[in-house]
Amino acid sequence: MLPTDPRAIWSRRTFMVAVGAAVYGCATQRSDAPQPTPVPVPPPEVPPPVAAPAPEPRRFSWNKQLSPAVARAIDHVLEQDSDHPRAAVLDFTAHSSRPRFHVVDRASGDLLQSFRVAHGHGSEGKHNDGYAEIFSNEPGSNASSLGLYRTAEMYHSDIYPGVSMRMDGLSATNSNARSRFVVIHEAWYMEPESWKGKKNGRPGRSEGCFAFSRADRDAVIAELAGGALIYACYEK
Repeated sequence: MLPTDPRAIWSRRTFMVAVGAAVYGCATQRSDAPQPTPVPVPPPEVPPPVAAPAPEPRRFSWNKQLSPAVARAIDHVLEQDSDHPRAAVLDFTAHSSRPRFHVVDRASGDLLQSFRVAHGHGSEGKHNDGYAEIFSNEPGSNASSLGLYRTAEMYHSDIYPGVSMRMDGLSATNSNARSRFVVIHEAWYMEPESWKGKKNGRPGRSEGCFAFSRADRDAVIAELAGGALIYACYEK
């Protein structure tokens, strides 16, 4: 048959229609076929966050000369906000002949030096035995005061030779420290030759001030001048 023969043209059309029907049928079968149900994939398990362990409190049991009460006092003063590199604890529980004023490095917690310091004669009561037992914030009591102090300005005293250093009381128990003139100063009765080997065998007493020997006064002021914290404590 010739290409222009009507029968040839009809045959080609019939073939094309058949092919199109077959393709359409396949597509219809594919779209109508049931699809498998997707299985949900569970999210990966994330372990719960682990809380960081609480920091261990700084302890000073390594220093056998310090009582647990003094170690707690050092912990307390180091927990207070301060920009000064040093701090100190005054342990009024100890006898006045013993070094009981402890200077501490704030960064390391190391005990740097310990000094003898007087307490007020109003703090001994009737015993007169070198132990402080009574503490007061009242003017005229001549007693030592407990609590947290901050060192303040230095000045030259008309009563005691050399430089002295004022303190501000930061606690309710020592808030009158400045008005009572409770300061750090030198006192002759703290020099070892004034009391060692004598009948009482103990240093003298102040009117509530932190009195030291001359050499110790110089060392304490050098370490604590400029806003250091001092914690005076008493724990039987």
